[in-house]
Amino acid sequence: MEQLTISIIGLGLIGGSLGMDLSAWSRKKVIRGYDVSPEVVLRALEKGAIDVALDFEEVVRGADVVFLATPVRAIPEVFSQMKPFLSPHTLILDVGSVKEWIFAEIQRDGLPWEYIGFHPMGGKEEGGIENAERGLFRGVPVLVSPVSVREETRELIFEVAGILGGQVFF
Repeated sequence: MEQLTISIIGLGLIGGSLGMDLSAWSRKKVIRGYDVSPEVVLRALEKGAIDVALDFEEVVRGADVVFLATPVRAIPEVFSQMKPFLSPHTLILDVGSVKEWIFAEIQRDGLPWEYIGFHPMGGKEEGGIENAERGLFRGVPVLVSPVSVREETRELIFEVAGILGGQVFF
């Protein structure tokens, strides 16, 4: 079973909770994290949401899977900044709640990477890393788009959703 380098950009409620759940995944080699706030990064390390904090370039470079967990409006700009550092095999999972606008902004079709909308429909009234917790996505739908993905990617999506305790809907 291939070990994966996982990167999470945005370590608030969603990114932090993802990291906490994925920390128990048997395929996890390392979870690398980045956030614009150094205080958030330190708290994510303390809570076990990430194994190592790196600068933006280092967190992206060589990652097998990158979770984009920034505010929705920031996703296209963050993705644009990531592109020079992505490996050809990197899978990008965008956990934002909006897809059509983001897909249009980043011009997803024709990219050399697989860029998948992966939206676990869970959360809390209060955001931030201080509210991140294991099991936040247990029992929630995980909306995935587009419907057609490579079989290997489909299997990984179901595996990640299983670790989170969510149910995939394409």
